[in-house]
Amino acid sequence: MIKYLYYLFLSFFLVLIQQSVLSAFGVLSDLNLLLVFLIFVTIIWGFNLGFIFAIFIGLFLSVYSFLPIGSFIVIFLLVLLLVNFLYKNIFINLSFNTSLILISLSTLFYFIFIVLFSFLFYLFNLSNIYITMDRLLLDSFVKQIILNLSLMALIFIIAKITYKRLNLAFLIKT
Repeated sequence: MIKYLYYLFLSFFLVLIQQSVLSAFGVLSDLNLLLVFLIFVTIIWGFNLGFIFAIFIGLFLSVYSFLPIGSFIVIFLLVLLLVNFLYKNIFINLSFNTSLILISLSTLFYFIFIVLFSFLFYLFNLSNIYITMDRLLLDSFVKQIILNLSLMALIFIIAKITYKRLNLAFLIKT
């Protein structure tokens, strides 16, 4: 039970960083720290822990969202299901290129699901806000892919260095 409280606190802290700290910086405002964290957790520790974090993060992120409560839980779970399927069936090794491909695909899936959910909720009159496809949104999407790739590369390099020097067993996939 204590570890779930720890996961809840860590999820709250990550959402707080994403929504209040990173959004204030001009350059890092397009970085999706939550998505990178979820994909890293899913790749390293498995889908079950990613599932728990997706629920907690989606719940806290729904507070800040224009979408109805629970939408981000569904979006994150759909992205994690797709990434887990791709990782288990297509990209079966844990390599640098695999992590970069998976974070690129997950950012694309996340973008598609956000736009799709906002359109569906607007269509069914559950939300008054609709995301329009314009140059600003596409520029933000490209920046998000670049920043997510950069952060995932940094995390992967740090994890590999830590693994070689400290012989940590958490990077060994069983």
